Amino acid sequence: MSDRSDNLSLPYIQPSQAQKHVTHNEALRQLDALVQLAVSSASVTTPPALPEPGQRYIVPAGASGDWAGQEGALAVFEETGWAFYAPNPGWIAWVEDSARQEVFDGSDWGPGIAALQDLTHLGVNTSADDTNRLAVASQATLLTHAGAGHQLKLNKAGASDTASLLFQTGWSGRAEMGTPGGDDFEIKVSGDGAAFNSALRAEAATGAVSFPSGVTGLVPDAFGGGDLANTAYVASRGLDLVTNGTGLLGNSYNFPTQFTFDPVVSPNLPGSFRYEGHYSATLITDEALAVDPNRCYRMGCYLRQQGLAGDWTGYTYGERHGQYLGMMCLDSDGLAIQAMHHMRHKQAGVDSRTTLAAPLAPGDTAVHLSDSTGWNDSYSETYRRGIAIFGYRNSAGYLYEDYTRLAAFDLFELTGVDKTNHIITLKAPLPASLGNPDDAGGVWPVGTVIANSSSGSAYKYALLEKTYAPEADRWYAAQNHIGGVDRSGQNVKNNFAPGTAFARLFWLANYTNRVGGYAGHPDTGASHAVWFAGLSVRPDDLCHAAPVTSGTATGSWTLYAPQGNVSTGEISLAPAALSLAPL
Repeated sequence: MSDRSDNLSLPYIQPSQAQKHVTHNEALRQLDALVQLAVSSASVTTPPALPEPGQRYIVPAGASGDWAGQEGALAVFEETGWAFYAPNPGWIAWVEDSARQEVFDGSDWGPGIAALQDLTHLGVNTSADDTNRLAVASQATLLTHAGAGHQLKLNKAGASDTASLLFQTGWSGRAEMGTPGGDDFEIKVSGDGAAFNSALRAEAATGAVSFPSGVTGLVPDAFGGGDLANTAYVASRGLDLVTNGTGLLGNSYNFPTQFTFDPVVSPNLPGSFRYEGHYSATLITDEALAVDPNRCYRMGCYLRQQGLAGDWTGYTYGERHGQYLGMMCLDSDGLAIQAMHHMRHKQAGVDSRTTLAAPLAPGDTAVHLSDSTGWNDSYSETYRRGIAIFGYRNSAGYLYEDYTRLAAFDLFELTGVDKTNHIITLKAPLPASLGNPDDAGGVWPVGTVIANSSSGSAYKYALLEKTYAPEADRWYAAQNHIGGVDRSGQNVKNNFAPGTAFARLFWLANYTNRVGGYAGHPDTGASHAVWFAGLSVRPDDLCHAAPVTSGTATGSWTLYAPQGNVSTGEISLAPAALSLAPL
C-alpha cells in the first residue's frame, strides 16, 4: 500500500508508526494549502519581503529569489519558509490581484474560462438556436462608444441576399429596413407579416429617393390625392389644361409610350411628338383634364405627315393617312363613360326613355313600362336589345339623371316587345347586377326611369375624325370645339357625355396605315411617321352653346365658335367645325 494519497499526495499514518501526530499534522498542512485554492497573485516574480503564514502564490516564469526554478508550482509560506507543491492537471485557483480563475492544464496555468471567441451560440437570458445564434431577452440592449463613434454593421454575402433590421409584433414582421434582395436601401411595412409594401427606396447607384407607395401629409387633406408639381411642370401647362402640350419638359411626359419626343421636327415649339408605323391601338394621355361639361372648350393641335418617295397617285390621299384625336370622358370616380352608359334607342324618332309601370327585381322575366313606343322591335343587333336603368349613384352618393352604369345588352328578343301591353319579356331573369343598390332586395320601384339602351363610339372625335393632312411634310394647325352636356341619348361628338367630370385626350394615330393596306389606303410601312404638337384644351368664353329643341338630337347643344373677319374687323359666330390651316 502506498504511503501517500493518489490526488493530493497526502501522507498516510502507517501501522505501528511512532509520532503519528507528525504525519497527521503534515497532511493537515497540505490540505490547508491545497484545498479551496486562492492565491495572492500569479504574476509576481519576487517573493514578498514579509509574507504572512499560509500566503499562496503561483510562481510565474522568470521568478527569482526563493522562487527561482519553481515556475508553475504553488508556493505556500509555512512557518519559516516557502513550501512548493507541484500542481496536477485540472487544478483551479482563484487569483486575487487579477480577480480571475486560473486552471493548470498539465504544463501551464491559463484562464479558467476560455476567451469568448468563435462561440457557436450565445444566449443572454434566453436560448440561442442555429438561426438566431445570438439571442437576448431584455428590456433594452445597449451598444455604446469606446471613446469616439460607434457603428452597427450588417454584412451580407452578395447583393441578392438580405441585410436588414426586422421589427416584429408577436413574432410576425411589421416593418423592415435594409437592403433586401439588392443594394438599394428600402423601408418596408406590413399589416400581416406576409405582404410587405415599400414605403421608401434609396437607389444605391445615385442616392435618388422614391416613395413607391405614395406620400401623404405633404398637403392638406382637403386637396385630395395626387402628385406634387414643380415649377417646370406648372410652366409646361401654362394657361392650358394639357400638360407638356408644347413639349416644354423636353420629353414625352403625359403622352402614350408609343410617342417619341422630337425636338428637331417642330412648328416653332420646344418639340413635337412622333408616332411611327402602322395603327396599333387607342392611345391615351397619362393625365386627366378637369373639365366643366357645361362650358365650351377650344381644342387644338399641329399635325404633320411624313412624305414618302414613290408614286402614290393611285390613292385618294396618296401616302397620307387618316388621324383621330379627341376626348374620352370620365366620371367623378375616374371611370370611363361608354356610349352604352347614356345612349338610348329611338324607334322612328321616338325616345325609348320611359318609367316602370310595375316594380322590377332581379330574377324577374318581364319589364312593365309606362310607354314602350320608342323601344326597338325592328333591329336585331345585340346593342339595340339592351336595357339601361337610370338609378346610378357615384361613390359620393350623387344620383345621375342621364348617365348610368346599370346597363346591359342582349336582354330581350324582338318578339319579346309587346307594345300593346307595354311589356318587355326578357330572354333570361334580370341579373342581380342590374338590381337597385339602394334596396336590400334590389327592387326598382314604380316610376323608375328606364330606357332601351343603344351604343356607339366610346370616344368623342371632337378635334380630328379621320382627318388627313392636305399635304405631306407640312405643318397644319387644327382647331375645333367641344362643350355642353349631351342629354339627347345620341352621343353627339362635340358635346360632353352626361356624367363627365374629367377627360383624357386620345389618338387613333395613322389609323388607315395597316399591314397589307386598308379601305383603299396603302400600307406605308412600319416607320412611316406622323407628328402632333401644340396639344391644347382651354375654355373659350366666346363660344356659344345653343340647345337643340327638336328632332332626335333634342337635349344636345349646337356650338357656335367665334370667326374673325380681318377685312371688316368683325367677329361673328358660326357653327363650330374643324379648321385646318397650313403654317
